[in-house]
Amino acid sequence: METMRILAIETSCDETGIAIIEASGGLQNPKFRILKDLVASQIKIHRPFGGVVPNLAKREHIKNLPILYRKILEVKSEKLKTENFDLVAVTVGPGLEPALWTGINFAKGLAAKYKIPLIGANHL
Repeated sequence: METMRILAIETSCDETGIAIIEASGGLQNPKFRILKDLVASQIKIHRPFGGVVPNLAKREHIKNLPILYRKILEVKSEKLKTENFDLVAVTVGPGLEPALWTGINFAKGLAAKYKIPLIGANHL
């Protein structure tokens, strides 16, 4: 079976996550391997409010997504480039709407730029 490289983006709440995942085995025998993952936490930013503030989370995702994306491409041993991805996966729910849309729009931009498919993923 063919191996796929997936760029995965997660922004359902207050953490920005990006990962490069290798998938193989097809639907009958799926196997997944995380090649690299990065997370930017917002815990300290939301702590004074006693919970997650959706528009504050959105603002932080907008700031963190480009930074994490650049860092995830710095995989020296794999020599990955954006052209090496077969598809982009992004969390589409459940989650905070402003946070979700930030990730969705970022993922849509990458999928269009590199002409690769985009799929939605359930956060759970």
